[in-house]
Amino acid sequence: PVNCVVPHYRPAKMSSQLVWEVLKNHNSFIRKSVKGLVFSAEPGNLYNKHSYKFSGLANTKVVDIQAEGDNVKFSVGRTKTAHQPTKSKHSVIIKKDGRAVLKAVGKQVQSYRPDLKAAALARASAVHKSIRVRKAKK
Repeated sequence: PVNCVVPHYRPAKMSSQLVWEVLKNHNSFIRKSVKGLVFSAEPGNLYNKHSYKFSGLANTKVVDIQAEGDNVKFSVGRTKTAHQPTKSKHSVIIKKDGRAVLKAVGKQVQSYRPDLKAAALARASAVHKSIRVRKAKK
């Protein structure tokens, strides 16, 4: 048939490990220091460390924490739509104080990717500390 259309065509999904092998030596987010340390500036990398575990590009289950105005923005990557960049993230803005932010982030990450819980709590604490307004001394 000449006009044959595949109804639900999706691009082939590659494994996370294969994507990492392709990207690990050559991508625009790599930052090398003078002392030989290698960092990464990619979104979704909690420690900004160039490794497979923390990579926001290679992994389909990504956790990202950023500042959004005076609040903390918590994003997770959806595995079902990982190949569609506009639909692959689910974001929530947490409008709470410091302890409540850490509690909410800890609960979410524990159920999604338990191996990143410590990194996510450290990142959330640093982000919340950076947006906090200090009281003026008298």
